Amino acid sequence: MQLELTGQHVLITGGSKGIGWACALGFLQEGARVSLVSRCSAHLAAAVVQLQAALTDVEPSALQSRVHTLAADMCDPASALRALDAAEAHFGPVDVLVNSAGAARRTPVDELTPDA
Repeated sequence: MQLELTGQHVLITGGSKGIGWACALGFLQEGARVSLVSRCSAHLAAAVVQLQAALTDVEPSALQSRVHTLAADMCDPASALRALDAAEAHFGPVDVLVNSAGAARRTPVDELTPDA
């Protein structure tokens, strides 16, 4: 499928695993440059290895030039802003944002607060 994303900068929060990682794979297959954000640097490094394994037609050096990783906690506004600034410093303005950060936490309805 050609979505005309070649060269576009895609920022994906929660990009080291699950849906975020799958989105990264799809965007890379479409020719985009991808900034992956996760709280854990080790998870980001593993995600890049897995992306390389999945993208067998892309040379490792070419993939390295199209993937940028950023360790940041999206629950912390200052950390999120630093990640955005770093992503834009690396690849330029963000063209597409995918918000996939988050972990499901079961909370009884009577214990829900705006912060939850």
